[in-house]
Amino acid sequence: MRVAQGLRLFSTLALSTCCALAVWSAEPKPQRDGSAQRIRIEVRDGQGARIASTDSQASSARATSATLVYEREYQPGDRILIRGPRDVAVQLDETMPECRIDLPDGSDSGFTFGIPFGRGEKETGSAYAPEAFAGTRHRVVVRALRARELAVYRNVALNPCDQRQSDDARVTGQKRSPAFPHASSNSVTRDWPDFEERNAIDGAIENGHHGIWPYQSWGPERHDDLWWKIDFGRLVEVDKIRLMNRADFPHDSYWKSAVVEFSDGERLPIQIGPSAAFQEFRFAKRRVTWMRLTNLVAADPAKYASFVEIEVWGRDVR
Repeated sequence: MRVAQGLRLFSTLALSTCCALAVWSAEPKPQRDGSAQRIRIEVRDGQGARIASTDSQASSARATSATLVYEREYQPGDRILIRGPRDVAVQLDETMPECRIDLPDGSDSGFTFGIPFGRGEKETGSAYAPEAFAGTRHRVVVRALRARELAVYRNVALNPCDQRQSDDARVTGQKRSPAFPHASSNSVTRDWPDFEERNAIDGAIENGHHGIWPYQSWGPERHDDLWWKIDFGRLVEVDKIRLMNRADFPHDSYWKSAVVEFSDGERLPIQIGPSAAFQEFRFAKRRVTWMRLTNLVAADPAKYASFVEIEVWGRDVR
């Protein structure tokens, strides 16, 4: 009898342990502080007033995903705020691809995306499709990335959701923290959005013309001290760079050479041709947190030279 009771007790404990493991495995991976953060999405206007939030849509806000659906036409100064775990996939608009980003580390404000409005016109930003962020019905979707997604070999520079840090300050006077990957540079022609550095990591590769969508590019002024930088926001292991010229010839020239600088102190001189296709540069694997293009030498200094897309291939270091 004691043996039977012992077997029943063991079965009960085993079942309880199994259930507990099942519940635990369903939870999102603990974040930097050891806790699982619930994803929250808000839309605020230029004065900081909350327009919409997943807090009022409890069924659409979870630790692993959140969806915010609301009806209102965007106005200048409006912005989307996202808080949650470190690694998330974000779709800000139906016209945009999903972005895989790192939310700012240690920032209570999370990721802020200012609704783009181009060169000051009423319509939405000129580096985005005309229908992007338009209309009165919008949906924002955020989900936590799984560990196996983070381990995939990919273009670790890609981030269609990137924006210049100064954009919000122009409209609202508030500086925001970027989500990573994040691109920056020391020059943007006329300060226009269709020539901003973020255009080189948005995944768009139409390069037969220059200007507004779908031909946006990183288009700096004709200076001899130019640089462009990608901050990964984390440690990545990379072994390949791919560059695509803006090939609006004869309006454009191209950079015939450059130096790739890595956060580990290494420098890689490269030679670039006038091709409209991707040009690939391989190197030994290295672990870095940022990469910078510098010493850019134009084939014809009297003409503009630009990159439509810059890819950096590798994987996260976990």
